[in-house]
Amino acid sequence: MGWIESVEHNRWLSHQMQALICAGRRAMVETGFGFVTSEGEIDTSQPVDLALTGRLTHVFCLATLMGLPGSRKYADHGIKCLHKYFVDPEHGGWYPAIKHELDADGNGIPCDEALETKSQYANSFMLLAAASGVAANRPGAHDLLLEVIRDQEAHWWDESVDRVRHRCSRDYSEVAKYYGMDSNLHTTEAYLAVAEVMNDPIWIDRATSILKFVYDEASQNDWRIGEHYDENWRPMREYHGHSRLDKSVPYGVVIGHQFEWSRLALHVRAANRTLGRQSPDWLLEFAREMFERTRVDGWRRNGQPGFVYTVDFEGKPVSTNHMYWVAAEGIAATVALRRAHLDDGASLGEVEHYDHCYRSWLDFIEEFVIEEPGQFRRELDESNAVVESSLPGLPDNYHAVQALMIPRLPLWPPFASALSRGLLDHPQEPPKDRKGFSLFKRRDGED
Repeated sequence: MGWIESVEHNRWLSHQMQALICAGRRAMVETGFGFVTSEGEIDTSQPVDLALTGRLTHVFCLATLMGLPGSRKYADHGIKCLHKYFVDPEHGGWYPAIKHELDADGNGIPCDEALETKSQYANSFMLLAAASGVAANRPGAHDLLLEVIRDQEAHWWDESVDRVRHRCSRDYSEVAKYYGMDSNLHTTEAYLAVAEVMNDPIWIDRATSILKFVYDEASQNDWRIGEHYDENWRPMREYHGHSRLDKSVPYGVVIGHQFEWSRLALHVRAANRTLGRQSPDWLLEFAREMFERTRVDGWRRNGQPGFVYTVDFEGKPVSTNHMYWVAAEGIAATVALRRAHLDDGASLGEVEHYDHCYRSWLDFIEEFVIEEPGQFRRELDESNAVVESSLPGLPDNYHAVQALMIPRLPLWPPFASALSRGLLDHPQEPPKDRKGFSLFKRRDGED
């Protein structure tokens, strides 16, 4: 028997996952969830971030659905803060970052930079959190989700290209002349979660249209996709932050994002199968080719275990440090491909390649990344020595928790909905019951 689905291996996955979730509790602050320093204290020099608060709220909703005692308090705190403190009372929408303290009337206080723009990248995690909150039946989650959906359709979804905008001015009067693939990537994940809890396949269709753009771009570029596009959706290959090594605005091809695109294509494919819909052939081709290109580009480039962070458009390493989240997404992608092939009728021997990748990459995580249960090292150099990261504080647990959970779940429905339907440790494809999807009233009733 292989590792995946073995009892003791699942116990190991659960132990590491629960430790990460428990450690994440220390990030709770009055207005959301904050960055935590390497000493385990709240970093008050950093704002309370909408994306981070959304990610951790999502994780605590997953923990609630798994029945981990104490998790409801943190899930409910996150939903309340997203619904109340991040809201822009003047123009609508949500501030991307607020201060740690409330004003005299109990309202959130936006940071200075948050008074200028709104961010779809940050919104995508709030959308994911709200959908997970609905699946977990958390107070206020449904109302929050409806408000975020209205905001998505009014300001962020661009029907002219079937993708999302990246950034808008605070009052939505101006759209940034830049499009980022990171916001479209995480929006794709969030839209799939919304599709299930809202019983509305339009969100699967929107996720598919984003993926089709990535497929078209990557298939013409040896299965590599850049991060930056101009106002006409033309690639800006030389665009980056303060240097080519900048991790916040990276140059070139981000290995972790490539893995995520591969996995998301398989979730869409599984969703279509559950709905009784035909999936386009390119989804599986995309997932396979993107995975293999990324594995070759990223893994053991200097002979040492670990993934480089970025490569250029010919596959040459650029940022060679090993980020923990990249390995986590590699693990999630290889599990997804293994599961997809098994669901298609492949034998265990035919998925041994993916099992080998899974074991190798999880061994890397265990040996070099896990400092102790509940604490993952954010960044290592190319020889796997610990280095001080350019990113603030300890890593949040979003990528790791999902990587540790995905071997125990089917490809569809999404994480929170799968847990709500009792599918943990039942990764075989669930019955084609089309839960709720026979009632497509919101779209079918429109003129």
